[in-house]
Amino acid sequence: MVNEVEAIPDIVMKIVKDASIWRCIQCGKCTASCPVGKVSRLRIRNMIYQADKGGDILPLEELWFCTTCYTCMERCPKGVNTVDAVLEFRREAVKKGNFPKLHETAIKNLYETGTGFPLSSDIVKYRVLLGLEKEPYDISTSDEELKAFKKLIDKLKLLSLIKR
Repeated sequence: MVNEVEAIPDIVMKIVKDASIWRCIQCGKCTASCPVGKVSRLRIRNMIYQADKGGDILPLEELWFCTTCYTCMERCPKGVNTVDAVLEFRREAVKKGNFPKLHETAIKNLYETGTGFPLSSDIVKYRVLLGLEKEPYDISTSDEELKAFKKLIDKLKLLSLIKR
């Protein structure tokens, strides 16, 4: 049986190959053009470099900062599939139970209420004052749609993925 710690570089290296990360010349265009990088610790160039060297980036919090806007891929002169790599790294991180608590909260709220982050009572009050419905239309406003959504989540076994 392969030790989980030893398996991480193999997974990372497969993603490096599939996403053509090995092409990266560390020019920095990805990081310089990243809208999220301007307001967070996300430095896609650094993550790509670490992954290319076989580093374990799966536990990095920054992995979850990417909005998948594809700006980095559009600007890359070497065609590195940075966003595809980020999505694959996230998939592997989830398999290991490594994802933000905020995502766990959103998924559980979606399952229970049909909305990721229920509106606060103040927001509901302001909506009413503005002549809007208390809640915007979504699956939470229809018992039938919420039931169908829960059935889908159960079929995908999504809640079992987020149990810590």
